[in-house]
Amino acid sequence: MVYKKYKKFLLIVSFSFILNLIWEFSHFVLYIDLSGIPKNLHLIQASFMDMLIISAIFLIISLKNKNLNWTKKPKRIDYLIIVVLGIIVAGGIELWALSVGRWMYKDLMPTVFGIGLSPLIQLFSTGILSLIIFRIILYKNR
Repeated sequence: MVYKKYKKFLLIVSFSFILNLIWEFSHFVLYIDLSGIPKNLHLIQASFMDMLIISAIFLIISLKNKNLNWTKKPKRIDYLIIVVLGIIVAGGIELWALSVGRWMYKDLMPTVFGIGLSPLIQLFSTGILSLIIFRIILYKNR
């Protein structure tokens, strides 16, 4: 039974990785990459880190709910936690990356208080979408 719960968790974070990979590659045109890392490697690394962040957010919600089964019927507060933590973490990462010169935004990037809109909405969007896809695939016939 425990194995099944962890298997479910691995499934949802796998969806998160795939969605973040798609997001990173499609939104790369909004950035000037100053990291010195080859583009594909950089975007795969970023997607992996995004997946880890979303996994941590899901674990926080699991601790709050005292189980991993909250994904079956998430509450409004669970979605709110995803949104708030996603924005806070993304904002922190962006402020750090901009301050150390890891990347800059192209003129195409809409910003809010100097922070790119795309990264601000990425973590919570891909997190919620991962949750929705997971619920459709896992619970649609139950």
